[in-house]
Amino acid sequence: MMAVESTNWISVGELAESFAADPNLLARNGDLAGRRLDLSFEDGEVVTYDFVSPEHLRVGDDETQESYLATSIRPGIYFVDFVRSGRDAGTSVSLVIDLDRGVATAVIGRMPDAAAAHGDILARAQRREELTLVPTAFRAATIGKPHDPALPHHAPTGELIGLRIQHRYSPHELYEHIYLNEKRYAWHCVEGAEVGLADTDRCHYYAIDKELFLFVWREKIVPTLGVCLIDLAALKTTGKIFGYADDTLTKLVNFPTGARSTALNRTRYVR
Repeated sequence: MMAVESTNWISVGELAESFAADPNLLARNGDLAGRRLDLSFEDGEVVTYDFVSPEHLRVGDDETQESYLATSIRPGIYFVDFVRSGRDAGTSVSLVIDLDRGVATAVIGRMPDAAAAHGDILARAQRREELTLVPTAFRAATIGKPHDPALPHHAPTGELIGLRIQHRYSPHELYEHIYLNEKRYAWHCVEGAEVGLADTDRCHYYAIDKELFLFVWREKIVPTLGVCLIDLAALKTTGKIFGYADDTLTKLVNFPTGARSTALNRTRYVR
């Protein structure tokens, strides 16, 4: 177990080392191997994902085979994650593929370059800009036919707001989250490499199924993109964390996460 002073921020690469022995990861799922899925997005773009094997896929007409990880937190619902290495290299792609409903959601993100990442956070606040420098797009898609807005696409939700929950990744890594409002959540490392650290960051929530949510966060101090599915019925998660491997901000790291969760309480806000 890594230990740091509670005032120290660490790189995403150091965090990945601490999470390397995460025993609560869901196993790789190979159900999609051998399938080609056409995702038709709202803007008319159609992207084909060719799952060549349980470990590799191709995107569109790009001949590069990307390494991916697929997990299934519920039957028929898959979390597929990879970082582009061919065309659009360095782009993080996370897909929530919902075969039963025939819909999908794509979360597309990138890291800022080193010059932007070292910019002045106070100056951004004074310009009324986003404090996080991790740009992320959310794209709704229909699977296997032209985009159909009448289908039950995954949609933003406020159902998590007010919930305080702990996520146990390993015997040494325990975090708590408080989902504060539509745009912000607070995280606190109770045990682990970031013990004692806490912050409030930009986040996004989407309803996937009953008591199943897509949760995405974008940090502002150390550039970080987190994407996960939270199953409140089974009290487990599956997801990933993406960022820079070290403080030089030259090499990317993308690692899977999985947790067993404990709901602590819920605050009902009076409005």
